[in-house]
Amino acid sequence: MISRFILWALVALLCGFGLVMIASTTSSMAGAANQGAITYSFLYKQAVAMAAGLIGAVIVSRWIGSDGLRRNGWVYLVLGATVLALVAVLGVGRTVNGAKRWIDLGPVNLQPAEMAKMAIVIGIAWYFTRFPHLVRTTFYGVIVPLIGFGVLAGLVFLTKDLGSVVVMGVTLTAMLLFAGVKVWQYAGICIAALPLLAYQAAWSVGYRRDRILAFWDPLSGDGPTAYHLKQSFIAIGSGGLWGVGLGEGSSKLGFVPEKHTDFIYAVVCEEFGLVGGMTLAAIYLGLICTGMTIAAGSRDLHRRLLAIGATVVMGFQAFGNMLVVTGAVPTKGMTLPFISYGGSSVAICLVFIGILDAVARANAQEQLDGGTTLFPVRGAIIKTQKAIRWQTSSKHLEAG
Repeated sequence: MISRFILWALVALLCGFGLVMIASTTSSMAGAANQGAITYSFLYKQAVAMAAGLIGAVIVSRWIGSDGLRRNGWVYLVLGATVLALVAVLGVGRTVNGAKRWIDLGPVNLQPAEMAKMAIVIGIAWYFTRFPHLVRTTFYGVIVPLIGFGVLAGLVFLTKDLGSVVVMGVTLTAMLLFAGVKVWQYAGICIAALPLLAYQAAWSVGYRRDRILAFWDPLSGDGPTAYHLKQSFIAIGSGGLWGVGLGEGSSKLGFVPEKHTDFIYAVVCEEFGLVGGMTLAAIYLGLICTGMTIAAGSRDLHRRLLAIGATVVMGFQAFGNMLVVTGAVPTKGMTLPFISYGGSSVAICLVFIGILDAVARANAQEQLDGGTTLFPVRGAIIKTQKAIRWQTSSKHLEAG
């Protein structure tokens, strides 16, 4: 199937380029810690995480499959909430930069928030498949998934990871809309909760207020957040059209903070220029289109929602990160999928690719209704609504 080939080709490009950028941005850090002797410990750890994620992707695609995720979707919600509770409530884990978000497993650190993103996708797809009629016909059908989201998001919020909460919220919204929720009901809930959410997200904590203020006027602002943006702008501007060359960037020499994680895109733009930055954005856009095409190619509601959820998580993180680095939105910690350093992030993203591959393999075994649409997002919406109507009518017939 052509979509599977494109999917894995794009992922291979992103992972390969990610390893190159990890080597470029961290070799100077490793050298400083080893009296000038350059080592590649960050690169090795990232490669190991990618290998683990690839194994997970193969297991999900070949062994568990979309049907396995359909049967046991609730298990992932429970598992995600349990691991998050260990960190957020019981205080188990490692503190980095004032935030306790990681569980120390020796050579690697597990970030439960990444597991929560996967739990949201799998769990919500499972719920909508078990109760397809509720989300379209009752207010209760909207409240239940929001309660599940609230539990996971609340635990993630306690770990001071607002970026992951935003990603989870956008993913839930996309899955609700594709599942046929009554927009006015969901919009009413969001509007009612907006003042509290805005206060907690922007004004309840000092550093979040600073990020909002720095976003409005980064060049004249003071503080760490304004410094982040200033150095990011300098790095991007220094790259010009074609960049200064791989490994030749100076911004990574102690100027751009988090240069190998949240702000790695600034180094990409410096070393590869506007052309390189736009090419990377185009690859991510291709990944999104491929994921939505896989979703549109399935008549099964569960598979389609799995594909939509996985695609939205990766796509929103990718463009959200690039918008933050370029100063288009307020600063928020958010990794660049497959590129930023972080074992949990890259491993879970590869598992999402395994989910997409599982859906694509299942699509190849079912008879497609009308072929592949040229407009994958619109096609996915239409086919999702048809699937919900069909499953709802089937339940009514069974009840009769």
